[in-house]
Amino acid sequence: MTTSQDALWLVSRVAPASLVYLNDVQSSLGDVDAAIAEADWPTAVESCAAALRSMFLCGLVLGGLRRRCVEGELDVLIALDDGAIADCLRALPTSYTADERAATEAAVAVRLAAADLEGDLPIQLPLIRTAKGYFPSVRIGADLEAVRKSLGLAPLDWMSWL
Repeated sequence: MTTSQDALWLVSRVAPASLVYLNDVQSSLGDVDAAIAEADWPTAVESCAAALRSMFLCGLVLGGLRRRCVEGELDVLIALDDGAIADCLRALPTSYTADERAATEAAVAVRLAAADLEGDLPIQLPLIRTAKGYFPSVRIGADLEAVRKSLGLAPLDWMSWL
């Protein structure tokens, strides 16, 4: 990675990217597993696509994106990208024709892409289940907020990553 890996990078890029991973990628991966367990092949492939789209967004945030994409923007960025995640997304079978083999192969490819992305995220935020969804560990959140404050940055909006 060409970006300087310092405290500012950690709190301004890694923390928001980790939140995208935590909220969007992990939940989609859970949907893939659930669909495979139910032998719902079309849903498994759709969940793979959702996971890959979230991984692509996570990569954008890690690269410096500081806002949500406007409608259609993510699709255009994916279409123009020649990276591994975009290629994996384009290689997915159509969901309505998916059978067990196609869904299983897609799930394996998505898990490999997720593992690669996790390697780019130097911190992994643990999940805490609540009635309203998932939240990062209170301790890690407090530590990241302290670093942000010491650098003169605004508090992180933990519900939207910006």
